[in-house]
Parts: sequence; structure tokens; C-alpha cells
Amino acid sequence: MTELKNIQKSFGENAVFKDFSLKLTEGSKNIVKGASGCGKTTLLRIISGLEAIDGGEVIRDEKLAYMFQEPRLLPWKNSLDNIRAVLKKEDFALADKYLSAVGLADAEKKFPHELSGGMAQRVAFARFLAFAEATDADLLLLDEPFSALDKETAAKMLELLIEFSVGKTLVLVTHDESDIAFADNVIEL
Repeated sequence: MTELKNIQKSFGENAVFKDFSLKLTEGSKNIVKGASGCGKTTLLRIISGLEAIDGGEVIRDEKLAYMFQEPRLLPWKNSLDNIRAVLKKEDFALADKYLSAVGLADAEKKFPHELSGGMAQRVAFARFLAFAEATDADLLLLDEPFSALDKETAAKMLELLIEFSVGKTLVLVTHDESDIAFADNVIEL
């Protein structure tokens, strides 16, 4: 279970959250939407523990996997090794599995500078899925994971995410209205 109780968070004079509370039902599919700069990424960072709060309480007893807005690929590693970098050796087969699942099996030897923005984002998504499976994460946090993809590819990646997240709690930050259709809960900030 994940719950935020009366969260307070400010950056200088800018109060992002005042007495904000949220309870994520186990296994629920949650969409976070709102205008740029309203606190969507900050919310994910608070849930994950990457962002300290000024007040309130975060209760989380789930293992999590987090996909950042930027791909954050290691420039000195090829696509396959970027995925393997977050895995134990016994889980390396997951790198091949998910690189193939995102349609980039033929790009396994390409380095980040050789990838388009959309390809880099799909490698990062494959890394996220491989890590989530390897660690048996039951809380999936994704910050605009398909923003660099064309509509058709984004739809395929969303379908893959929905299949992968069965039985897991999902929190997806998105600006794409079509992503909302599968959600149990829409969190408007």
C-alpha cells in the first residue's frame, strides 16, 4: 500500500503541495495529469523517496521501479549493456527479452549517441521493465515515458505497460489524453 498524508512541499516561496493526501489502492492504474510545472514529477519523486517533504507522511511498503522523464542512458554503454547495468548477472536474459519487446532487438549494439530520442526512450523503457521484473517491483512509477514517441509506437508501448502491470500498482504521468482510458483513477494536479 502507498499513501501520502497531508503532504507539504515547497521550493522556496513556491508551495507545490499543501495538505495533499493520496491513497493508491493496491493493483490500481493511476494517471497523473496537469499543466507543466504543477508538481507531477515532484509527486513521483515524493512517492519514491527521492524528494524530501516539508511535512506530512509517506507510507509505502511496496517495492518500486521508477522510469524518469529523460532516458538517462550511460553514454559509454550500448543499448543492451545499458539495460544489463541495472540487473544482476543471472537476470541478463531480461535485457534481450525487453529490448525485443520494445522493438529494438536490432539496436542492441548501438550507443546512446547513435539512437534517436524515441529509440533512447524505448531503451530506457526496456531497462525499466527488466528491472521491475528482476526485482519483482509491485509499484511502477513512470514519468512521461512515451513523450518522445510517435502515436503508434506510444500506443504499442502503453499496451505493453498495461500487460506488464497486471496485479501491480501503476502511477503514470502523461499529457496524452488517450492514456486515460485504461486508468482506474485520474489524479489531476
